[in-house]
Amino acid sequence: MALGSMPTRPALLIRVEDTDGCFGWGEIWANFPPRGNLHKAHIIEDVVAPHLQGARYVEPREIGAFLRKQFSIYFLHAGQLEVFEHILAGIDTALWDLALRKAGRSFAEFMGISESSAQSYASSINAGDLERLIPHHASLGQTYFKLKIGFAEHGNRKIVERAARLCPGGSRIMVDSNQSWTLAKAKETLGKLEDLSPYFAEESLPANAPLADWDELASSTRIPLAGGENIYGIESFCAMANAGLRILQPDVAKWGGVTGALDLVCAMPRGTYLWPHFMGTAVGQVAALSISAVLGETSSCEVDVNENALRTELCGDIITVKNGRVNLPSEPGLVMPPIHDRLVTFMDSRASGLMAESPRNRLS
Repeated sequence: MALGSMPTRPALLIRVEDTDGCFGWGEIWANFPPRGNLHKAHIIEDVVAPHLQGARYVEPREIGAFLRKQFSIYFLHAGQLEVFEHILAGIDTALWDLALRKAGRSFAEFMGISESSAQSYASSINAGDLERLIPHHASLGQTYFKLKIGFAEHGNRKIVERAARLCPGGSRIMVDSNQSWTLAKAKETLGKLEDLSPYFAEESLPANAPLADWDELASSTRIPLAGGENIYGIESFCAMANAGLRILQPDVAKWGGVTGALDLVCAMPRGTYLWPHFMGTAVGQVAALSISAVLGETSSCEVDVNENALRTELCGDIITVKNGRVNLPSEPGLVMPPIHDRLVTFMDSRASGLMAESPRNRLS
């Protein structure tokens, strides 16, 4: 992956249960570094979970506000504010799942969505897999294909040219450089890609680059800029949009959960679009797809094309792309719970020892 070599696919799921035995599942971003999930699991077990015992809520945002009041200084002191955001995001999704399950309603029903499916796009297509994966995913009805560029093994213009030749009519290529460019390099590279008309260029600069740099880059290219997986907070998203970001990509497992994404839908400036970022298990993937379903045809949700049993097997065959779309669960709740036997099989022995026997795994 862009950040380094991954010997395994780590993940961190959270299960919240109320005093009536109703439960909800969420996902906390933890796909890098390889054992980062264990670090966050320790924090939840040791610090956060005891404060959820006995907590009450009507809307998930109430628990988020409560935990911010309890722990903002703690995580500031520990230099872990973004980790705190990841944990809050996963808890928010789990609380949505719990509340909908308890109410006996699906997310689509609760939100009044007549089309209970979401548009998806094929993501993270590696240079060596273009000829195999683009035609395959085009046959599934997907019309947007995102490539990693800017790294030695991927290249820049040549991979985009190859991909564009493979795309059927009406399809579009997007490019993602994962924050790897300077302003000068971004301007130079995007300038050389403009004639290929990428639908957007993702993370062409580091997320914390000065807003003036983002504004300068946006003014220098016809390619729309995208980003969001490393942006935290409504104000930051809106500031980035005002500096030229056109496609906002919040990750429900990394910031805000479902509540944050829906709030951003209401707050983002005109002329911007929300395409959820996601790279993890089927639990978080369904939550991300749900956001695109709310937005309809103006949004498409990222679905990784690479092998990932945590996406394709953990919760059963629920991330099935047909006509470019993925159906949302029709059962009560937000997400599909993991299949118990598969969950046990996938759990790392260290994580299993950490989580499985803890009395604090049952939250009220």
